[in-house]
Amino acid sequence: MTSIQTRPSELALPVRTLKALREALAVEVGEGAAARALREAGAAAGETMLRTFAATVGAGGEEREIRSAIASLPDNRFWSALSAFFASRGWGRITFTPLHEGVGALEAPDWIEADPDRGSARPSCFFTTGMVAGLLGRVTGEEVAVLEVECRSRGDARCRHLFGAPEALETLYASIATGQDVDASLAALT
Repeated sequence: MTSIQTRPSELALPVRTLKALREALAVEVGEGAAARALREAGAAAGETMLRTFAATVGAGGEEREIRSAIASLPDNRFWSALSAFFASRGWGRITFTPLHEGVGALEAPDWIEADPDRGSARPSCFFTTGMVAGLLGRVTGEEVAVLEVECRSRGDARCRHLFGAPEALETLYASIATGQDVDASLAALT
């Protein structure tokens, strides 16, 4: 029997697999632990996502070389290429909106991790939250935090992920958790 010497960087799975994984984890370990596990798994995917995305924009080599090549892209080219990258892999289309110094939003009306039939009480694209943090953290070379504030699983029209420095996102989360709306919480950031 011949052994495989290389492993592909990606694996296509049926969309239903992500939903089934989330449901099975929630049953086995509870909702909170399932959310944490999915975020960690998503964050671990960041390295491969960076390399795969980089190849689509003609960048390669070591991570610092990839980061440098991606950093040289104009912002609109980067976000357009990232949206095309996710869409080509079945995740959905994203748009980027700068919201505040160091805080941006990724919005997707068709994000695949969301389950509009779920009727969730809170945003629940947990894998995505980790994946985006892992990918953007590797792109910037700095820690990036991600907070989902709207989700189609909750009945929202889109999934909306805010991202930025951990301190800024912690402040936003604390404000939103007290009942403050997202725009007011962003306006209160210093």
